[in-house]
Amino acid sequence: MRLVYYGTPALAVPPLERLAADGRAPLLVVSRPDRPRGRGLATGASPVKEAALRLGLPVETPARSGAPDALERLRALAPDLLVVAAYGQILSPSLLSIPRLGALNVHYSLLPRHRGASPVASAILEGDRETGVTTMWITEGLDEGPTFLALRTPIEPEEDAGTLGARLAVLGARCLAETLDRIERGERIREAQDPTRATYARKIRAEDARLPIAEAPALLARRVRAYAPEPGAYLALETGRLLVLAASPGRDAPAEGAAPGTVLRLERERGLEIALPLGSLWLRRVKPEGRKAMAAPDYANGARLRAGGRLPLAMDPA
Repeated sequence: MRLVYYGTPALAVPPLERLAADGRAPLLVVSRPDRPRGRGLATGASPVKEAALRLGLPVETPARSGAPDALERLRALAPDLLVVAAYGQILSPSLLSIPRLGALNVHYSLLPRHRGASPVASAILEGDRETGVTTMWITEGLDEGPTFLALRTPIEPEEDAGTLGARLAVLGARCLAETLDRIERGERIREAQDPTRATYARKIRAEDARLPIAEAPALLARRVRAYAPEPGAYLALETGRLLVLAASPGRDAPAEGAAPGTVLRLERERGLEIALPLGSLWLRRVKPEGRKAMAAPDYANGARLRAGGRLPLAMDPA
């Protein structure tokens, strides 16, 4: 089968590697253009582009996948199927009309749940107990196309988006391989999604990373996991930002007489427990601005925080 692969982040690398390992190397790999990355903001290639170059595959990075020259290049390749995994652009109808069999998306949720841009983070944020990977035929609607295959996996209690995403990337490679095996045997499964069960995972914005202290502790802990490692959840302090890398919910009722930010307990194993309007939160690992990551008790020692003291939380904006 003549394939063209579209993908950009690390999540899309294992499926590409599996294609190459299975003797299904794409005719072309398409990724997003190079962009500033890292602390120095030097221009760098996407993880998929780096993987394609390492595998010796031709790769292109058009600014717009539907630009006339990009469409001309695709027509010249005469692909049977497009495979898309977290590419980051919506493919135009003119592009989707080119491959003989259509376009297949590797989506990192159990559709129709968590359609959209951030399915991994959303599964954690919503407290889902399981998630998975779905192969879906691409249509003009956002992740609304008929599905081919879905593979499930549980979400571990302390798993963050980074570790869950890495597992789903491997599962996605398997899901894609099984889907292509079945397509090559002549199967053309197109199972309609139930729109009444659809939920949407919008793109994560920078402002979403701030932890709103008026929320329930369980939800705050899920936010920390959902936004790790990127963009990284943080508590806004009067002195700057405190990145929260790991946290657990504490009590689910306010501590009597304790203002938000009051240090309730400090334990080497559990971390730093702070009072919140709806209960408390255990901070386990943090990173102050301009400093390295550290265990919360070490941060407390450096900041001279003791039980009864106060972490200077800035109030949530109105």
